Amino acid sequence: MKLTFLLDTCGTCVGQLKGELVPLEEIAKTWNFPYDISFVLRVLPESYGRKTFRRFDSGDHTLYLDISIIYEQYQRMSKNEQREALGIYLYHYLSESVAKYKKHADKETQNQLLAQVKNWMLQNNWLNGKINKARELLAENAGLYEVSKQLQMPLDEIEYILLRMNDFEPTDAHPDNIIAEKAPPYRL
Repeated sequence: MKLTFLLDTCGTCVGQLKGELVPLEEIAKTWNFPYDISFVLRVLPESYGRKTFRRFDSGDHTLYLDISIIYEQYQRMSKNEQREALGIYLYHYLSESVAKYKKHADKETQNQLLAQVKNWMLQNNWLNGKINKARELLAENAGLYEVSKQLQMPLDEIEYILLRMNDFEPTDAHPDNIIAEKAPPYRL
């Protein structure tokens, strides 16, 4: 099967994270699934009003998943937060989408694909990664320094997670995005 990820973004870490998905694209070539799946990740301002949608093209036997991500939300997230938020969204939208096209892939085939994707995402911190583990440890009243050492994450990121857990909503761009913004834009 062919699994692809395309981008329309700048100013967030999603462009960098797309590079982390290349191994998933490569391993998917060895999977047996009856149609191809193509994601388009669009990180756009909320004012654009662009909606997420899916369509199945019977001509080229491809499921197209066009995902709109709100730029303003991702601007305030660290790269790790963006990875996990995007991973959760991608996995759930993929699950929901393949279930809608039962005539192209039976339930067992769908479940096999989803298990393979989920396994890859778990192994590569796209689901239940360091951010989730840090939240769990901080909820158990673990110290910031201990969490930082245990997860091998910068102390300032652990502090940021704790602030977010206590309803602090930053208004400025996260430093990870400022660095990413200096990179060339990722366009279709």
